[in-house]
Amino acid sequence: MNPLTALSSKKLKVFDTITRFRLINAFLVSIGVGLLSPVLVILKGTLLSAWVISMFGIINTLSVKTNLYFSKKSLNYLYKTGVILHIFFVLTALLYFWNPFIMILIDSSLVIAEIAIFSSYGIVLNNHITNNYPDSMNDFQIVRNSTWADGTLIGLALSAGITTLFGLGGMVIAFVIFNSVFSGWMLYNWNFFNTDTEKA
Repeated sequence: MNPLTALSSKKLKVFDTITRFRLINAFLVSIGVGLLSPVLVILKGTLLSAWVISMFGIINTLSVKTNLYFSKKSLNYLYKTGVILHIFFVLTALLYFWNPFIMILIDSSLVIAEIAIFSSYGIVLNNHITNNYPDSMNDFQIVRNSTWADGTLIGLALSAGITTLFGLGGMVIAFVIFNSVFSGWMLYNWNFFNTDTEKA
């Protein structure tokens, strides 16, 4: 049994294997986003000029245009590339304790690549549902949004508590610990899309 089946078994069991895997990962990612996003907002506002933040925003937006190229890649390629990017993102967070300015620059740059890959990953996964299970698309979108909201609320609540008690450094450590475990989960499922699963 996967670690989150018990948490949302009624919601997950109606979907195919790939979509269940997607929803589990989305829930875990949303917790991670909720954990770190307040820290990133503070660091960007403190360490970066408004024009630099704007430039990263522009590049992030433009990176979505790479969907035309990356959405032609296989789920296996997009998943594995995303895992590698995520691991680099987590390791970069540790630079906070050496040089927060370098950390925020590298993390902001990695986000550009992550948006390009994961937005394409989402497109290919949506195509999977549309082509194979069209009747479940509406239910999927509702569960996906609810799952993302639940995870984000958990992450933000934890972030508020941890930063209050231990400051930004404590929050970075919590983020690294949580996402190290999550990275282990993704590496454990490294070959999830290798063979027949992609056709499931």
